[in-house]
Amino acid sequence: MANPIQQWTKKFKNQTMDPLSYEILKSEIVRTKILFFFFAFASTLMAVAFTFFRDFIDAETGGQGRFPYIAILGVNVFTAIYELVVNRVFNHYLKKRKTVFTIARFGNAFAEISSVTLLLWLNGGAFESPLIPLYSPAVLTYFIFIILSVLRLEFWLSAFTGFVAGAQIVLLAVYFMPLNQIKMPIYFFNSITPFFSKGILFTLAGVAAGLVGIQLRRSLISAMEAVQEKNQVVGMFGQYVSPDVVDRLLEQKNESFSEFKHVCVMFLDIRNFTRFSEKRSPEEVIDYLNYIFSHLIDIVNINNGMINKFLGDGFMAVFGAPISDAGNDVKNAVNASLALLKQIEQLNLEGKIPETQIGIGLHCGEAMTGNVGSEVRKEYTIIGDVVNLASRVEQLNKEFGTKFLVTEAVYSNVKDSIPGRHLSFIQVKGREEPVDVYELGKV
Repeated sequence: MANPIQQWTKKFKNQTMDPLSYEILKSEIVRTKILFFFFAFASTLMAVAFTFFRDFIDAETGGQGRFPYIAILGVNVFTAIYELVVNRVFNHYLKKRKTVFTIARFGNAFAEISSVTLLLWLNGGAFESPLIPLYSPAVLTYFIFIILSVLRLEFWLSAFTGFVAGAQIVLLAVYFMPLNQIKMPIYFFNSITPFFSKGILFTLAGVAAGLVGIQLRRSLISAMEAVQEKNQVVGMFGQYVSPDVVDRLLEQKNESFSEFKHVCVMFLDIRNFTRFSEKRSPEEVIDYLNYIFSHLIDIVNINNGMINKFLGDGFMAVFGAPISDAGNDVKNAVNASLALLKQIEQLNLEGKIPETQIGIGLHCGEAMTGNVGSEVRKEYTIIGDVVNLASRVEQLNKEFGTKFLVTEAVYSNVKDSIPGRHLSFIQVKGREEPVDVYELGKV
């Protein structure tokens, strides 16, 4: 039977944090850094004051030389060092992606508040009445920790910080009050009531800080979910989807994206690829394709298109789905095609690729668009005659010795701005009427 202590130790060592805990710990590290600089600055300020204004301080505290200079300075320096150590420990946990136990975070909060209480206790013997420090501005130091507890992004930690501050100020008052009361005719200053009021105020401040922390935590979770959702969309639509398309998809908040849409489909094919690949190693072939596609994909994205499928030595792109560009989808597809041809020509002229030719075919029309698959793996698919016809048109480039062919449906949208010529009628399976085919922008 395994030793329970060993099991607990093993669980402690192997405990890793989730993304939310990771971000919370980063926020905690910022908090400890702020506290370190605060107490380091306070220590420096005190050292200067204690060195150059000691007589003035003695006079203000009764002139009896009882002010604990070294002790108070030591507590502030120790607190600064403590926050620096905690900061380093949290950074270590962050790098290892290990969770800080909750009990340790509560213990840290208790230790921090207690440092302020220790300072007030040390000041108790420096004045005519030990109650005077409890009315001094030093008490407001509690609020530094309460305010910064918001960065812990944990309601109960903030509430605990406020409660401990309130409880300790009341305990100090209960301890000091019988020793030497303030010599004033107004009984209020010697009553426990103002200290209970301060205790309640600190507690409520902690609760308020906790509520703010909850809201910040929710905002953080929402932001992380948005990033995760964006990653899911990018994963669904491919690595090379235009960021603008992804953002617009997220705005739609439509999980299915299944609908009839008017789209323009592009098929691109690299000529004589089989012959090219036979003479080269697989690594060379992949490097060649990646280099070419890295140039071509950007052109499709810039023109508001989306690569839907890679087909080995080519790809299928769609313009108008899942997002339409306000009736400019056909023109975008034509402009992208001309830019693709020009890019290949430029790469050939610069000698950056082996002599390469491509063929492009376009057709536009109604198609069913949507996600096909399961929860494990989905793919955005374009289904319809428009896809089949665009593929057939692209293949005709081999027969006619052309590079860029389109159907009548595409040509009619751009004939006024881009030169073209009618090539032939083709009979396509499933269609009674032949399809007019045009060559555009001969390069």
